[in-house]
Amino acid sequence: MRSIKIDRIQAYAVSAKPPRGPESSLGSMPVRNGLLIRITSADGAEGWGEAWCNFPPRGNLARLCLLEDVIAPTLIGRTFSDFRVFRPEYEARFARMALHTGEAGPFAHCLAAIDTALADMAARMIGQPLATFLSPDACRDVAVYASTPNVAQLEASIEEMIIDGHTATKLKIGFDLATDTALLARFQDIAGNRLRVMADANQNWTLAEAKATLQEISGFGLQFVEEPISADAPQEQWAELSAATSIPLAAGENILSEKSFRDFAEQGGVRILQPDVAKWGGVSGACNVRKAANDFGATCSMHYMGTAVGLAASVHVLASIKGGGLMEIDANPNPLRTDLGNIDLTVRDGRMALPDGAGIGFVPDADALRAMAVGSADIH
Repeated sequence: MRSIKIDRIQAYAVSAKPPRGPESSLGSMPVRNGLLIRITSADGAEGWGEAWCNFPPRGNLARLCLLEDVIAPTLIGRTFSDFRVFRPEYEARFARMALHTGEAGPFAHCLAAIDTALADMAARMIGQPLATFLSPDACRDVAVYASTPNVAQLEASIEEMIIDGHTATKLKIGFDLATDTALLARFQDIAGNRLRVMADANQNWTLAEAKATLQEISGFGLQFVEEPISADAPQEQWAELSAATSIPLAAGENILSEKSFRDFAEQGGVRILQPDVAKWGGVSGACNVRKAANDFGATCSMHYMGTAVGLAASVHVLASIKGGGLMEIDANPNPLRTDLGNIDLTVRDGRMALPDGAGIGFVPDADALRAMAVGSADIH
């Protein structure tokens, strides 16, 4: 790859309010947010990335200020010979400040966005799709699943997912045992064997509750249960739970280091690792998680519930991994995913093709970006 000298960083806090948003045991998400960044090099090359900011409702503006005031000014004029050099250096650089301010998550989100933008730029500079840049024999499409459908209209949601080409879905559970089992039973009655099913408890159970609940729902054919207990629970608890159930455990969206991912697979018995390019690590972090998964017999899938920028990057990363994992596709309406620019989200028989073109294969439309922006910054 060619060296990158950073000349300019532009950030756009975007927001949209669709008719409905995802519902989970964490709460509802009525507003869909994003923080997009565009990095321009001294020779005019560009790359795009995204920082996670689903919560709180104006989390995108908080991260915009963190990027503008603290992180971005230190990057102007910096040269990187390899996009993968940036993240470890800057994680170390801001570790003390992140700890002091209690802002480890927002720092990780902003650094992930920069990592992805630099990877996108590096691939564009040599005219390659990101997947091919990362792995010359990358796949041309990836397996996907529809995430968090509207269970208030479950029958219609199931039929819609099938018509849209999906063969698998993930339901939100973690409410109470009666509600969870009723939902899974109803889903099974309506969908039959037309859709494989996974579940996400969003960390809402204690170890004892998780063991009891997983035993009760073990007959529903779940492909995995995501975050049944707290992401910061001791690895001994994850291992105990893994040993107590036949349902594979999944985790990743709330893991903020490569070592932690390795610990979850090696010590915690987690079988599906789920990096999120906008929450921690960006492209380079997700690629390293793939290595951890391979080392300990786990599968690397991609977690994602954001805009088209991060989704495009995630699809390319998963295609480069070739590890049999799945790409999460939000089943809810979100203009930040569908209307931000030209991206083909067609699913055929449970698979989606990579966005065409160099880099991540997607650039936000300028008019759409202006219409959805609620704040911006330009650092140069």
